Amino acid sequence: MRKVLNKLSGMYYNINLRTKLVISYLILIIIPVMVLVYFSYITIHKSVVEQTGKAYLETLKQAEKNIAFGIETAYNIADLTQSNYDIQLILRTVSERALTSGEVIDFFNLLNKNVSNYVGKSNVLKVSYFMKGNPTFVSASPNFFGIDQLQLEAGLQPLLEGKIKEKWFYASDVEHLSIVQGDEVLFIKEIKDINRFQHVLGYVMVELDAKFIWSILNDIRLPDGAETLVMSPNKRIGSTQLLAGGSGVSDLFLKSLPEEEEGIVSFGPEERTNYAVFSKAKGLDWQIALLMTETHLGMNSRWIQNFMLALAGVVSIIAIITALIISGSITKRLKKLVKLIKHAEKGSFETEDNIRGNDEYARLQRSFNKMSTRIKALIEEVYQAQISKQDAEMKLLYAQINPHFLYNTLDIIQWSALRIDAKEIAELTESLAKFLRLSLNEGKEHISVAEEVMEVSKYMQIINYRYRGAIQFITNVEEGLEEKIMIKMILQPLVENAVIHGIRPKKGKAGTIVVRAYQEDAYMYLEVIDDGVGIPTERLQQLFETETRGYGVKNVHQRIQVYYGMECGLQFYSEPGMGCRAVAKLKISGSL
Repeated sequence: MRKVLNKLSGMYYNINLRTKLVISYLILIIIPVMVLVYFSYITIHKSVVEQTGKAYLETLKQAEKNIAFGIETAYNIADLTQSNYDIQLILRTVSERALTSGEVIDFFNLLNKNVSNYVGKSNVLKVSYFMKGNPTFVSASPNFFGIDQLQLEAGLQPLLEGKIKEKWFYASDVEHLSIVQGDEVLFIKEIKDINRFQHVLGYVMVELDAKFIWSILNDIRLPDGAETLVMSPNKRIGSTQLLAGGSGVSDLFLKSLPEEEEGIVSFGPEERTNYAVFSKAKGLDWQIALLMTETHLGMNSRWIQNFMLALAGVVSIIAIITALIISGSITKRLKKLVKLIKHAEKGSFETEDNIRGNDEYARLQRSFNKMSTRIKALIEEVYQAQISKQDAEMKLLYAQINPHFLYNTLDIIQWSALRIDAKEIAELTESLAKFLRLSLNEGKEHISVAEEVMEVSKYMQIINYRYRGAIQFITNVEEGLEEKIMIKMILQPLVENAVIHGIRPKKGKAGTIVVRAYQEDAYMYLEVIDDGVGIPTERLQQLFETETRGYGVKNVHQRIQVYYGMECGLQFYSEPGMGCRAVAKLKISGSL
């Protein structure tokens, strides 16, 4: 495996730059386009399948509405029978006593006239009455029967027992009722006594021609290979009357009938996904399903598939042509630069004057030109830099010597002042000397917290000589922080700022300055608090923007952030007339 990878790596490095660019460009363009085309087609295809399924479901529900409209006649006949006075009288009389010869003739004629009014209208084939008792005219007409005929059918027992009021049947569901023939839909409903509503007088049965149902379902336009399936509560019906059938998927669907009344479900083996758009016909209690494959539902997405394939092909061709053009323009200019580099290796620093644009190549060529023209000057600059370094080292040595001379001079002034009994001058000189020693710290950048506080204390001793002790100076360092290391010259600029901008503008030039040092988590906070006149908001912002001599506020803030990070630094809190609180946030480091 490693040998194969090494071989492929060697082949890659031996390919010229233009070929690499073309391959990379094609990979970056064609592969994403193909992936995009694939997933776009999958998404669109699923959407088309879903929308087509919903359209078939709406068509099926409309067909069910048409069927419901067609069977409404049976309900109307049953309702008319229930409210017909003559029918009520005949059935009540037959159930209570034997009929006279005159009543037999009259009742027979009335019933024949009643049923003849319905036959032949709105798909009605026949209307029959089942009554209690045994009138002589029952055997004389094919429309009048005793209730014993209904008792032969097990499916009608709930109706006869009063558990249900009406029942729909398909002709093939009837086993023993010999009067039913052909392709019929049967509706049977009880007839109650309007005087004693809990008493059932008999039953009316309406036989409808089922051809109108098959005609409605056959009008649903299905693609070739799709199938219409109709299930009564007991069995499959209409297989010979329906035109769309024989696809072979109905058996798979019958093995896993859905429990819902309507919807779209998939079924069958994984290698061939089949779909069923199904709904339950109201009244008839039939389940009607349109069975088809995913191909049938997604037929409308085929043109999208062809369009996307064509689009991918066009994009690929454009990508190849563009890759050749762009890679050629890039490598042509790079060849010129390689030629100039080879000349530079031999000591001939030529330049390219005709540079257009501002792309990476143009900037690279300009940089090469600058390198070629400055290479000799660079040698001279290096030589000058070495000389400057030596000068800086000498100045640093002098800077280390000069403070010692200054300390010695201040010691001489102090002792001279003591000889003439000038104690104030001696104390001032001593404070200045100690302040300078702590400030300079022998050139070291770091100092302990205790030394930093001592330094600012000496500074305040010097300042108080000017203000005749009018400024009260208080220090408060949390225990354990005295020996912590910090960068020097943090407190002195803040105390100086408190004196100049806080105390000095006050009437009487007197006040109090408090220096606090405390720890919170991994940070140390140094606070300088004064009771001066306060600092306006605009002036607070200027403290961080204005350059001042020595170590100003801006300088202190920048030094803290350089040493401790951007989360550290200075913060000022002040309002006019309410004094000022300056807070320096530092990270806690080691101890001395």
